Amino acid sequence: FRSRCGNLNTGFRTRYSDTTSLFGEQRYTLGDVTTGLRHALGIDLAPTERGSYGASLEVGFLRDDSTGAETERRAAGLTMGYTRAATMGAAALEYRTDDTENAGGGTNNRVTWLFKSNIQHQLDPSWRILGKLNYSNSVSSQGEFFDGRFTEAILGYGYRPVLNDRWNSLFKYTYFYNMPTAEQVTTLNTPVEFIQKSHILSLDTIYDLTRRWSLGGKYAYRLGQVSQDRVNVEFFDSTASLYVLRADWHFINHWDALVEARLLDLPEAQDRRAGTLWALYRHIGKNLKFGAGYNFTDFSDDLTDLDYDSQGFFINLIGKI
Repeated sequence: FRSRCGNLNTGFRTRYSDTTSLFGEQRYTLGDVTTGLRHALGIDLAPTERGSYGASLEVGFLRDDSTGAETERRAAGLTMGYTRAATMGAAALEYRTDDTENAGGGTNNRVTWLFKSNIQHQLDPSWRILGKLNYSNSVSSQGEFFDGRFTEAILGYGYRPVLNDRWNSLFKYTYFYNMPTAEQVTTLNTPVEFIQKSHILSLDTIYDLTRRWSLGGKYAYRLGQVSQDRVNVEFFDSTASLYVLRADWHFINHWDALVEARLLDLPEAQDRRAGTLWALYRHIGKNLKFGAGYNFTDFSDDLTDLDYDSQGFFINLIGKI
């Protein structure tokens, strides 16, 4: 609603054999800020039951509707997936260049590397280990001030006792670093000026009291630092503790109700924020449920989110294994 009026996607996919398929896509973007057209072509290979691979190319342009400046984009990507017994993993790598017209009649160049991966391994019937790494590095020809970097690394342990499948828990450690590019803006169209680096520990657990009632909770702690100046970088502490108590009620066939009580403690700011979240979910088959609700608090349960703009209605789609 703020800048993106819509997207139109067209494309095709054709399978040449049991192991090879090709795809093509065109994406037209219409917006109050940016308009563009991009073309992509790729191939997917699955030579064995355990491994799958893919490659893609993308070319196109984006136009800034306020200045008329065009950005020519070229990108190439690789993907890989692996499955064997108790181990599943996937990774993707993308290289992207953006050439943008400037007011002096020249061109500014931006080179971006993107990488994402995830892995899950079942240690035994009750314990699972999971990991995720997302990384990007963006370098601008305008100088270091316009560069950007992002790292998110997660290591977690999931616990679901075989002899008591009513209980589910997840312990997770997150390292988060974000230095947004100078052109990146918030939802209010103001520049994102701060640099964040955080270590976050969290514990989620839920227990089925009966067939209709479940009780759960979450505790998370952030040991973080923030700098509000990109030029004269000076970090200051930004710690936080999050407490969540939740109850789920399976009140009728295929329908669930959820209520959460939340408390966010910010010692450096000498601030505490509290409130509730309510939601209603509808089960769709055995593996999906769709819901909508209202968050009466202005903060997120994701402690890497430093913007207090989470209050309001939301929709959510949850997949279950």
